[in-house]
Amino acid sequence: MNRILLLGFLIITMLACEESHSGIVNLHQEIKIDIPEVFIAASNPMITKKQNGDIFMDGQSFSGYLIDRYKNDTIALKIGYLNGKQNGDMTAFYGNGDVRYVRPYFNGEKHGTHVGFHKNGVKAFEYYFVNGFSEGNHKEWYSDGELAADMNYVNGKEFGRQQVWRPDGKVRSNYIVRENGRRYGLMGIKRCTKLDGVTQTVDPYKGEKQ
Repeated sequence: MNRILLLGFLIITMLACEESHSGIVNLHQEIKIDIPEVFIAASNPMITKKQNGDIFMDGQSFSGYLIDRYKNDTIALKIGYLNGKQNGDMTAFYGNGDVRYVRPYFNGEKHGTHVGFHKNGVKAFEYYFVNGFSEGNHKEWYSDGELAADMNYVNGKEFGRQQVWRPDGKVRSNYIVRENGRRYGLMGIKRCTKLDGVTQTVDPYKGEKQ
């Protein structure tokens, strides 16, 4: 009898783990969106933006890409829209054509893996969003490849270990956020006041490496 109960418990546990694992896979699945190959300058006077962020072209919901260009005519920013809402990738470029960052959107919200690069090609950040909320592990790197930040989120809120380093390798903050929202450890910065408005990366300490 005990063996039967034990076997039943193991089967239930395996099914629960499988369901949980399946949920994680679905959570991190990138959404593929077909954006029409229509390219319009963002400065086009026929383009209007509603208060909710929706884009219209000559009064109709816009589907395609809005393009910003540098003075040398190379693309600076390319943003995808479907039925007026931001969808697909928002891709920014440096003046030489190298990718600055790629930020996927779904139905007007950040969704999926966002990745950025320094001018020298070294990865600058890698974030993940679900329906506009930060989720999972977020990392940032300095231009020499050294780790700058290692943050963790659940449903848009910090959860678990959060670490930030100065360019000289010294710890700037190192703390843990528990289920009750309380923080334990060294809180060296307030992240919400240290974000770059464009790249959304931490405004780093200006000290030099040793």
